[in-house]
Amino acid sequence: MRQSLGSVGMIHKRISPMLLYCTMMLSIGISNHVLLIPILLHVAKRDAWVGGLLASIPLLLWGMLLLMMLKKLRGRNLMEWIEIRYGKFLWLIISGLMACEFSLMALISFRDLVTWSQVTYLPRTPRIIVALTFIGICFLAAQKGIRAIALSAGLLLPAVIVFGDFVAAANFQVKDYSLLLPVFTHGYGPTIAAMLYTMSSLFEIMFILFIQHHVSKPIKPLALFLLSFILVVLTIGPLTGAIAIFGPFEAAMMRYPAFEQWRMVTLGKFISHLDFFSIYQWISGAFIRTSLMLYLTLDIIGLASKRAKTYTLIVICALFLGFIMIPESDSNFLKRLEYFYFPISFGLILFVGLLLFALVMLAKGTEDHKS
Repeated sequence: MRQSLGSVGMIHKRISPMLLYCTMMLSIGISNHVLLIPILLHVAKRDAWVGGLLASIPLLLWGMLLLMMLKKLRGRNLMEWIEIRYGKFLWLIISGLMACEFSLMALISFRDLVTWSQVTYLPRTPRIIVALTFIGICFLAAQKGIRAIALSAGLLLPAVIVFGDFVAAANFQVKDYSLLLPVFTHGYGPTIAAMLYTMSSLFEIMFILFIQHHVSKPIKPLALFLLSFILVVLTIGPLTGAIAIFGPFEAAMMRYPAFEQWRMVTLGKFISHLDFFSIYQWISGAFIRTSLMLYLTLDIIGLASKRAKTYTLIVICALFLGFIMIPESDSNFLKRLEYFYFPISFGLILFVGLLLFALVMLAKGTEDHKS
């Protein structure tokens, strides 16, 4: 039997709902800023922001399904509950799929952070040094557990928000929001594509299901919907900003549109080059996302021994370092994100989410007394 994470001995390691929201904001927010926005601009150009906005509708429905499952689970460990209620075989399928998903997300974030660091502020630093330093920090956070990751998110997020508001306000003078119109000039196809890509990222809010047994209090519906709204804003804000500053076609050719907005910031006539603030934002988000995904990979497979968790984490991080050193052009990496990563990730999240919803809602409440 897998080690129970809901026991009395683990209560002191639980996190508050606020820390959970901070963690999700940084984890999903960095994906929307760095990975998603270039794809949206590429597939939809000017209509990208419309597709991102429309994604809030299915996200609302997704959140309602999530709330129903959270209410039924009542803070119990989802994977332990599935193993007890439906057996080992189904547990193996779900845990295996999600462990692969979490590992892939960690690897993608890790790879993108290393590439961005070399392109922007560490061009002469060997790739292996950048990669080893970053994965080492993420290894330590994942090894310490969800509480260390969540506390780090709570400390890092306020400054991330302040810097984000600063870059948005500072660039207002060079923005032309008339560039957001007209929409649908190329039909509705690009908008629908942008909506689906945005959903693939926003639907990661489902991962709360795999963390909720580490949370000290029940998750409130209003807080969850507010979190969903913030995640949509984190996508639409920099997306519309990129279009309003650079235009839809110029922005679509940029590798990091959110970072390019930092390069436009000036304070008066004598202060510029404030893009170093973006380093804090990027590293904070990538650190939380990579660490969280590494931790969830270990947590979902239910390794009971601390030594086994450490050795498994070492193997995963070593594999990541191996992958990161394989030569690959950044254009090919973007194509893999657009044609493989986001579609497959969306399909997997949607499939597992609906499967979990069916399993949780069809189970009778009185039959869960064993858990």
